[in-house]
Amino acid sequence: EMQLEIEAPVDAVWKALTDGPDLARWFPLEAKVTPGAGGSIWQAWGEMFAATSQIEIWEPLKRLRTTWPFVHTPAEGEEPCRVLVDYFMESTGGKTVLRIVHSGFGRGAKWDAEYDGVSRGWAFELRGLRHYLEHHRGEDRQVVWCIRPVTGDLGEAWNRVMGDEGLRALSQLEGAKEGTPYKFTSGDGNTFEGRVGLFVPPRQFAATVTNLNNAWMRVEAESCSGSSSIWLWASTYGVSRDRVESIKQGWDAMLDRLFGKVATPVGANA
Repeated sequence: EMQLEIEAPVDAVWKALTDGPDLARWFPLEAKVTPGAGGSIWQAWGEMFAATSQIEIWEPLKRLRTTWPFVHTPAEGEEPCRVLVDYFMESTGGKTVLRIVHSGFGRGAKWDAEYDGVSRGWAFELRGLRHYLEHHRGEDRQVVWCIRPVTGDLGEAWNRVMGDEGLRALSQLEGAKEGTPYKFTSGDGNTFEGRVGLFVPPRQFAATVTNLNNAWMRVEAESCSGSSSIWLWASTYGVSRDRVESIKQGWDAMLDRLFGKVATPVGANA
């Protein structure tokens, strides 16, 4: 369960959760919505992830409930779980209090990674929703997304990408909390500065990038189903395609140097 206050009217929050083009401005890369109870929300992140959630409760400006499709396949003899996401909205003084309840997790150690990933994911995504609505409402975005599989200790991979070999950020983030100002220049010469949104080493860093027209950036050390990877992500608004491509090329080159090349790196997406 998570809750945050957004400086936007409740109708804007509702639209951001239930309108395909608006969803794609802060959450997936593509989305299509068949509205109403019994309808569906299809979301995709390129070829890597695509799935459909069923809409179970549709109360405009108040409550939305959907199924959650990104759940591991039950093992033989294991009872399948019914995982749901509820969004509750309350208008107060022109602002909106948004609360989500993500429920239905199974028992046992195999669900620990699922719970951990969902918790970190929503912490980032809900702040991204707030950032979009408060600073870029109605603007289309371009996304830089680079993923590199890693082997060995995930904490070591995090230290490499965040440390002097990579983004050169760790020395600037010691003791950082949400709202802490930061500035670092990575090895490829790109400078990033803004305010910290999340800093949970050795797993997640998220921040605004004010010198990239107030973009929203994330570095993630991810472990799922026995494999590990490093993710770099930036949601940009009103930034030239050349600038977006330049950042992607710099990140890909850095990840190549740190972890080796891959045949099909994830690209920048409009």
